[in-house]
Amino acid sequence: MTTGPGLPNHIEPMLARIGEPFDADDHVFEVKWDGVRAMSYVERDGLRVHGRKRRDLAARYPELGVLRRLPAGTVLDGELVVLGADGRPDFPAVLRRENSSSRDGDPVTYVVFDILYRAFEPVLRRPLAERRTILAELFASNALPRVVASEGVVGRGRDLFAAASAQGLEGIVGKRLDAPYRPGERTAAWVKMKPVRAVHCVILGFEPDGPDDFKSLIVASDFDGRLQCVGRVGSGLDQATKVRLRSALFARRSERPLVDTDLDGAWVAPGLFCRVSYLERTANGSLRAPVFLGMVDGDDA
Repeated sequence: MTTGPGLPNHIEPMLARIGEPFDADDHVFEVKWDGVRAMSYVERDGLRVHGRKRRDLAARYPELGVLRRLPAGTVLDGELVVLGADGRPDFPAVLRRENSSSRDGDPVTYVVFDILYRAFEPVLRRPLAERRTILAELFASNALPRVVASEGVVGRGRDLFAAASAQGLEGIVGKRLDAPYRPGERTAAWVKMKPVRAVHCVILGFEPDGPDDFKSLIVASDFDGRLQCVGRVGSGLDQATKVRLRSALFARRSERPLVDTDLDGAWVAPGLFCRVSYLERTANGSLRAPVFLGMVDGDDA
């Protein structure tokens, strides 16, 4: 089924596996932009912009209307980002825009990193190197406000990863130059590399799961020189870890948390510490994408 002449109704985005930084002359390395994945379809009579959930985002982001200036039959893959004053992606800002019922908010920039159709003809099976050339030619003849092509470096993945980490970016993606675009697949042709940040936390309490179990830990850490609640962490807590933690948590039940928090939970007396990895801190200090790494002795916290 197609919508409009010649373009698919929807193409699932290609996905990347997680890996460690590496160098390879047969790969191009790009910044991993921290935003909302978006596939854009330029029809003869309109524009569609699909997110991962297949919703049409064109009306939500009217600034993307400039894509209608591109030749009909074009399908692009990229990321919608809000760039802060320092040029870095502001994920909370784009998340507010994505979840708002209003079109108001910080304008997004569409960072395009692939082209899937040109003049209603698919180019997915062509090597990435060739698709990048097609994309560069498209943008050379069609300059659009708030729409840019993602730049990349060939071979030097470790250098780009170090630079991205130093700037506090989400990470990088390495892509094999001879690889076709595989919709919906997570293959070794694309590898995402993210810096690991970790922090020691005080366990304030837990989110109960029935009378004798828990779903997640509620933790606090230092932020701007003071101890504050930084959120819940459930990822990384496998069943064996929860069994070991459960008795310690329930034996230390307390009426109130060590520091004030708006979260609901059951509280424990101070003295339990853990190590948590995270992607970044939000403006109020909360940990984004936290993962429990293990318990820490009080002397090491």
